Amino acid sequence: MFPKKIYDRKIKLNYENTLITGPKGVGKTFLIFNFLKKFKGSWKYYDFSDYREKNFELTSDLIIFENFDFSVKIPADKTVFITSSENIEIENFKKIELKALDFEEFFAFEKSNSPTNTFDKFLKYGNFAKNAFVEDYFKEEYLKDVFDLLPFNKEILKFFFAHIGEKLTLYQIFQILKKRIKISKDSFYKTTNELIKNRVIYEVEKYKAPKSPKKFFAYNFAFRNILTNKKNFSHKFENMVFLELNEKEIYYKDTLNFYLPQKEMGILIMPFADENTILEKLNKVNDVKKIEIITISNELEIKHKNFEVEVKPFWQWRFAE
Repeated sequence: MFPKKIYDRKIKLNYENTLITGPKGVGKTFLIFNFLKKFKGSWKYYDFSDYREKNFELTSDLIIFENFDFSVKIPADKTVFITSSENIEIENFKKIELKALDFEEFFAFEKSNSPTNTFDKFLKYGNFAKNAFVEDYFKEEYLKDVFDLLPFNKEILKFFFAHIGEKLTLYQIFQILKKRIKISKDSFYKTTNELIKNRVIYEVEKYKAPKSPKKFFAYNFAFRNILTNKKNFSHKFENMVFLELNEKEIYYKDTLNFYLPQKEMGILIMPFADENTILEKLNKVNDVKKIEIITISNELEIKHKNFEVEVKPFWQWRFAE
């Protein structure tokens, strides 16, 4: 049952009732396998997405319910791990909302000595844990398989994944989609709310302007590769940076890709910018204590009279955390 290789994540499981939620592909099962490597007690594993008839034997020390659908009662006298692709709540369970690999985890999974080569793979193939065990020429196929298995309207999914980082209102998106497919307003908004609730997409509001267009990001930025031939590297790169930000409050401003109010910090995504372009951007920014500028390869020292400035390549920015 165990995969041949199981690598450590930053998040660890403990021997306690635990609910792990997150969209398909983020590594919920691998997190459990990681725990089981060193677990000395007895355990039973049941996958509710397996259609074969199950004979539930709930006498083991640990019970694992994968893709749980509430069709059986959760045993009260056992330690239970539950996974779900839906962002549910279960009383008296510790909850982990799992994301796919961040860049540091991906680097560790790749067993690489080159951050720049690892970055190229991360950008091309995305952040799924299984990528570490799939040959490069099958990775795009795996992305397609995951996309096909996501239980949502595929045309709505395609739109959000293909337009990551763009500023749009839901009304604008609905108007575009209803010209392509037969869809009701209620159905569109219901699906969109489910996508946001289940962390398949994320929405970022403009700071202090909730009625303004929002930015939408995918839980794996590489989905864009299989859905459109249009090149927009900056938006894909911006999605990558967004997923690395472990902040409760993230907004955007007209002058900033991201604004983190709790830190009074702004983030600019400038993959290939030179010093003159950066200074031009900085002169339009105010009301921050610090600006982090994230590039592909440039590292510059820039001084500004109003705030601290750091310019770093993506991989160096992540490893500096």
